[in-house]
Amino acid sequence: MIRPDRIGHVVIKVRDLERSKKFYSEVLGLTQMGEVKEFKIAFFAANRNDHHELGLIEVGPEAEDGKFEQVGLLHFAFRMKSYDELREAYRELKARNVPVVATTDHGVARGVYFKDPDGNEMELYVDGDPAEFGKWPNPYAGVQKLDFAEDSPGLMDSVPTVPAPK
Repeated sequence: MIRPDRIGHVVIKVRDLERSKKFYSEVLGLTQMGEVKEFKIAFFAANRNDHHELGLIEVGPEAEDGKFEQVGLLHFAFRMKSYDELREAYRELKARNVPVVATTDHGVARGVYFKDPDGNEMELYVDGDPAEFGKWPNPYAGVQKLDFAEDSPGLMDSVPTVPAPK
C-alpha cells in the first residue's frame, strides 16, 4: 500500500496566466515561487514553506468552462488560522467583487467557496471546534450558512443537483 505523507500541490488550468498570477498574488496573497515562461506555467506558495503548493498553467482564451456534472476537481481549499481571519477574507473577496459561490458550516470545517477569474472553485476554511461538531450526528454533513455571510448563498443554494442531507 502506498502511504503519501500529504498532498503536495495542485496544478490548475487557466486561460490567461498574467491575469491569474495577479489574482493569486494580490487577492489570495500567495507568493510566486517560480515560472517557466516556455510552458506558460507559474508556481505559488502560501507561506514560502514549499517550492510550490499551486501551479497555474495557461491553456488559452478559448478553453471551455468545466461543468459541475463532469468528473474532475470540484474545488481545493486554503486553511485560515482563525474564524476572524475567515470573516476578514470573506469581506476582502466581496470588496474585490470576487464571486462567492457559498458559505457553510460543515461541522468539521467552516468555509467560504469562491471562484477565480477562470471559474475554478476554491474554498477558504477554518477547522471547526471538536467540542461542538463532536455532538453532531454527522460532523461532515452541516450545510448551515455562516453567520457573517447573509448576503451570499448557502451551500445548498449553490449545488442544486445534490440533495440536502436528512
